[in-house]
Amino acid sequence: MSHHSSANATQDMKDSPEAAGSTTKVAHAELPSSKDASPTSSQHIRDQLPRTLHSWRMPPLVRKVHIASLAEGIWKLLVPFFKQRGYTFWKIDMGCLMCPDIEEDLTMQNSIGYGYVSPIRGMEPTLGSLDYLFSFENLNPLCRAARTDSGLDVVVRVLKIGDQGQEHVEILKTIATGPLAFFSNNHTIPVLEFLDYEDIVFGVFPKVGFRVWEAYDGWPENSVGDVVDMIVQCFEALSFIHLWNIAHRDAFKENFLVQWHPESLKIDEIPPSRPRVFLIDFEVAVMFPHNMEAAECLVSGYPIGGSFPDDIKEYARPVPPEVTSGKPYDPFKLDVWQLGTSLKGFKSTFTEIDEILDATRRDDAAERLTSIEAMAYLSRAVAKLTPQELMIKPKSERYSDEDVPDSSG
Repeated sequence: MSHHSSANATQDMKDSPEAAGSTTKVAHAELPSSKDASPTSSQHIRDQLPRTLHSWRMPPLVRKVHIASLAEGIWKLLVPFFKQRGYTFWKIDMGCLMCPDIEEDLTMQNSIGYGYVSPIRGMEPTLGSLDYLFSFENLNPLCRAARTDSGLDVVVRVLKIGDQGQEHVEILKTIATGPLAFFSNNHTIPVLEFLDYEDIVFGVFPKVGFRVWEAYDGWPENSVGDVVDMIVQCFEALSFIHLWNIAHRDAFKENFLVQWHPESLKIDEIPPSRPRVFLIDFEVAVMFPHNMEAAECLVSGYPIGGSFPDDIKEYARPVPPEVTSGKPYDPFKLDVWQLGTSLKGFKSTFTEIDEILDATRRDDAAERLTSIEAMAYLSRAVAKLTPQELMIKPKSERYSDEDVPDSSG
């Protein structure tokens, strides 16, 4: 039996300078200063950039300096590189909030097809309006919003540094580019371009409108029908990657984005079109050979790796019992549990729908639904109801800190 163990990722991190605790770790963790960079030497600039994904995501804190400002010192070194390739970074508005640099980029913004606003909000200076759409709350220093020369808004993310992140890149090349990217049931956010800079690989992604985590516990006035449609798509997203023997391992609702929020309750009618949901952030995902039997696709330990610290004590996400069992387990069922658990605060008030969602977060993995089952059962349950019956306000119950958004990109 073949096991894909997260221990491999752990060993890779131990072999890196940052995880080893050597003196090199201190040197690499120092915050780069743009004034020392030579515009003519990519190697000189590279020497000032972080050496690991973790040190890029978590730059050393400086007293009274916001982490967004620390990250800015890193990304500023790369402005000429991205400018040459047609990308203008968004500027920091306040804190971790970014907006297009109008003074720098006079290009008229164009729709890239991944973010829209409802007519009822439109130009209003409020949440869900165009102003809101053209903002980016950057909670992860590995990401940076930018605008192309043709006026399209994108998000640039650091995917790989040295040997770290290689599987992340391979997974995206498999399902986020090429033939599989055109499958209607593939909700993986597509990669528009991979960019190499020395030993660093960046991915360029379309900027999607909004976050799924806001759907029922935030400003949008979505109906039960609006929210359940998004949830069905979330499970369809997982079922697709599972079909290709890929497990996400961080499939909480924070890692799903949506083009717009329908807000049926605000417009007081059933919308004629529905937004598409996208799955993001495959940093700790694992991919098994496509011809490997599902029963042999096993992992062990916590879903860590990439920019996450190699210390389970610092892992802040909830985990199902199998993760701490010390035995190999099914990572596809982990994905289902993660999504189901992050949706625990949502109550449709329809017994059948709520019971299906309860079945996605069962402690016993053998009794837990698969992603395909969850998608199919929810679709059938919704089909039994009329659209008008689903035009009701969902109940929201905050159950723990896990409902607070983490980061993405």
